[in-house]
Amino acid sequence: MYHPHVIMTLLFTNLAQKVYRPKAPTSYLWLSGSLAFVLPILLTLLILATLGYLSFYPQWLGGLVLFLCLDIQHERRAKRIAILLKQQQKAAARQLVSVMVNRDVEKLSAMGICKACLDSLALRGIRHFYLVIVFYLIGGPLLALGYKLMLLCDHAWRSKMRPDASFIRPLQLTLAILEWLPVRGLVIVMALTQNLGKTLHYLKHYGQFYQPASSGWILTLFAASLNTQLAGPRFYQQQRFDNMRIGSDTPPESETISLMLRLLATMRWFFLCALCLCWLTVNVLTH
Repeated sequence: MYHPHVIMTLLFTNLAQKVYRPKAPTSYLWLSGSLAFVLPILLTLLILATLGYLSFYPQWLGGLVLFLCLDIQHERRAKRIAILLKQQQKAAARQLVSVMVNRDVEKLSAMGICKACLDSLALRGIRHFYLVIVFYLIGGPLLALGYKLMLLCDHAWRSKMRPDASFIRPLQLTLAILEWLPVRGLVIVMALTQNLGKTLHYLKHYGQFYQPASSGWILTLFAASLNTQLAGPRFYQQQRFDNMRIGSDTPPESETISLMLRLLATMRWFFLCALCLCWLTVNVLTH
């Protein structure tokens, strides 16, 4: 049975294939791109709102939605990639990393595979777990689900077109506006438990110039915490995109992926414990 994530990804992919016209005017691409992600998401949220209204236990429905939105499956793939690189099986590692990223991976070296894997771990780890919870706390299951669907739509479309395509720009701008404050708040709070001084230094010299900006903040946090170099130029649809490298340390190795997985697990437990503590404090003060 298909996971809802797979179903929605297929829906967004097929929808883009129907309406995307690479040579169409920019105005048409902006309009069609806006409607192509807004209408399916609004329809899904309307169905959820109706179910919540008719449900005897809307809190349980909201909890189920949150559970389905959270995703750490990419960490299993990253663990397997680290093992393959240690065994010098670069072809198999490239094939596995291609599932995690939308860039061209055919010519990646071992270091390039590590970077692609770490970049994906950092961005997915923050967006598909922490930010989903943050939006759930701010606006409930509807906001969390809407954000998650936009992430799935972005991933589905970028597998079919370059990241600078006009068709995808409305979706990217919407995500950038939604993420602006939560990403920066999370990065600063998490840096307090890791390496605040180095994170701020990297933000000043690298992160603030990275595009998109929210991704730059996230990659800066993990580059400083792991004492390694992340990001850099990459290829999409056989075209080179010169994005800056983040960090002045040595490039990552296969062992860096293992360190990243341990760091993500530690940060996740700390975050969940902090949420539980806040919930207990609020309940004690209000009763």
